[in-house]
This record gives sequence, C-alpha cells and structure tokens, in this order.
Amino acid sequence: MSQFIVSVVSHTPLWVWGLLAALVALGLSQARDHVLTAPRLLLQPLGMGAYAFFGATQAFGWHAGVQPLWLLGLALGFGLNHWLRLPRRMQALPDGRFAIGGSWTPLALILGVFLLRYGAAVAMALTPQLAHQPWFAALASAFYGLPIGVLAARAVRVLKLRRRAPGLVAA
Repeated sequence: MSQFIVSVVSHTPLWVWGLLAALVALGLSQARDHVLTAPRLLLQPLGMGAYAFFGATQAFGWHAGVQPLWLLGLALGFGLNHWLRLPRRMQALPDGRFAIGGSWTPLALILGVFLLRYGAAVAMALTPQLAHQPWFAALASAFYGLPIGVLAARAVRVLKLRRRAPGLVAA
C-alpha cells in the first residue's frame, strides 16, 4: 500500500503541490477573524467554482451528464448551508466591509475540492475507462459542485448583512 502511495505522489506534477500549498494558505487565512470587502468575499467561491467546474469539464467533457450535475451539486451545497448557517460569526461594518469570524470550514471545503479532483484524476489515470463511465462522471461532477455551493452560500449569507443595519451581528 505504501509503495502505491509513493508511486502516485511521485508521478504527481510539481505544480499540483504548489496549487495545494496556495489553497491551504487560502484556507488557513480564514481560520482567524478577518475583514473583507464584497469583491474579495466573492473571489473565493468564484475562483474555487471555476477550478471545480473546469475540472469536471476537463475530465469528462461537455455533455448532459457533467455540467447539469455539477450545478445540482452546487444547489445541494447551497441548500446544505441553509441548514449549517455558515459563517456563524459575521458583521457588516459601517465602511461597507464585512468582519467574519475565523473558521476551519473554508479550509475543509477547499481541501475537499482539491482532494476530489486529485482522487478522480488518480482513479482515471489508473483506470482510464472510468472517464467514459456515465455514473462516474455524474457522481464526480455532483461532488465537485457540492463544496462550491456551500462556499457560495456563505458569501451570499454575508452579503445579505448589507440589507440590515450596519453593525448587526447574525448568528
């Protein structure tokens, strides 16, 4: 088993590890309290969304089993956050920015997207016919969208604070 892992890791291009380091840094930066503008708040779900969407499209192509199921995963993640209510600590500041309480959840979601893409790529490298299996493409595409939906819903939840009085803290 350890030889298998060493083989997979050694055949992974170096740029993948650089991307992982950048994604971990992004997730760790949200583990502490921070203040963001609205455009910066939207940057993470848009960037991670593009990463996941184009990952699904690159792996499985443009057809009815990929993009709609990615969107379904996105919608499920959005709905999941209605129940999770993330972020839990947030505040609209008088200058138009937002104070957001630190959380490990963004790191977990970001790593989830990365690991899903990495795992699917490894599985397809080991078993190339998986890329042509509709069930695999459907499942992977939906799971690529799920964490993006949660990230997007988090951003929307924070942006909704603008409609309320500045300084209001939502739970």
